[in-house]
Parts: sequence; structure tokens; C-alpha cells
Amino acid sequence: MEQVISETAGKWIEEEQIRKPCFLKVIRANDPWEGMSEEEIEDAREFIRWYVIQDFLPLLLIPTQPRKTEIWFDDYEEFRLSPFGTNDFQALQPPFNKYGYRIKKILERVKDLAIMYSCLNTAEGREDVLGKYESLINREFRDNLMYLVIKFQLAEDRDEKMLLKAKIAKVSQNIMKCKAVWEKYSSWE
Repeated sequence: MEQVISETAGKWIEEEQIRKPCFLKVIRANDPWEGMSEEEIEDAREFIRWYVIQDFLPLLLIPTQPRKTEIWFDDYEEFRLSPFGTNDFQALQPPFNKYGYRIKKILERVKDLAIMYSCLNTAEGREDVLGKYESLINREFRDNLMYLVIKFQLAEDRDEKMLLKAKIAKVSQNIMKCKAVWEKYSSWE
């Protein structure tokens, strides 16, 4: 009898340890599809898509022509044989001017700072932006200018002095460009 009881208890424990499949579904209180079948939900979504596309229907009616010149190619071999994949094409491209690009980005930064300066109405904010502008000019140009002036004063060779004079003029010209951009955008009066 004890053995039958222990076998029965053992079966109960085994049944409890086996995981039963759980078919629970999360029900949200604000679910717009509550109580609808999958087919009804798909029909409602299709109607919403149709309704939204009605606003863009005039744009979709404009005929478009397929582009004949396409930069992107279907496969690598086609690209390699195209003019863009050859060394001749690369040789015809002008070299990238890193210094000119850097100066252009500095001038854009000066313009952004000047516009920000003109938009601020607190003295504290204006002083902060003005400090950023002066720090940018010092870091990018004035420190280099002072170095070139000292080097010019110490130079004894006439050719070296002429080369340094040209460099000093270029840096001074960049400072004047920054100053012109600052004056143009820092006040709207």
C-alpha cells in the first residue's frame, strides 16, 4: 500500500514539474483591434493605408521617366569597366585641397558663432560666445602668426624672410576674413 501511495505521489510530482503550454495573450485596455478577428484587422489596416495615400495621390499621378545615367551599378565588374572605375577618371579630378577645406570650415564656425552672438540678449551669454570666437581665432591663426613673426625676426637669409613674409600675409588674410564674417553676422543692425 505504501508503495502505491509513493508511486501516485511520484506521478503527481512529475506532472507538476512538466511545463504545461501557456496560451496567454496580453490584453491592452486601449487596444484599437480588441475583439476583431485577424481578417477584420487586416481589412481595417488596408483601409487606413488607402485613406492616407489619398493625400499623396496627385503626386503619384506625375509620370516619371527612368533615369538612363545611373552612378550605382548592378555588379562590380560593370563598375570596374565604367569610366568611374578607371585611373584616368581619378587622374582628371583636381586634388583635394585640405587647407582650403579647413579654412572653409573655420569660416563656417565663425559664422555660426556670430549668429549665436547676435541672437543672445544676455551679456553673460554674449561674453561666452565672444570668448569662443577669440579662442578659435587664437588657436587657428594668431598662435601660428606669432610663431611666424618670431621666426621672421630671427631669420637671416633673405629668401627665407620672403617666404615667411608670404606665410605671415596668408595667415593675416585669414584672420581678416574671419573678422569680416564676424562683423557681417554678429549684429543685424
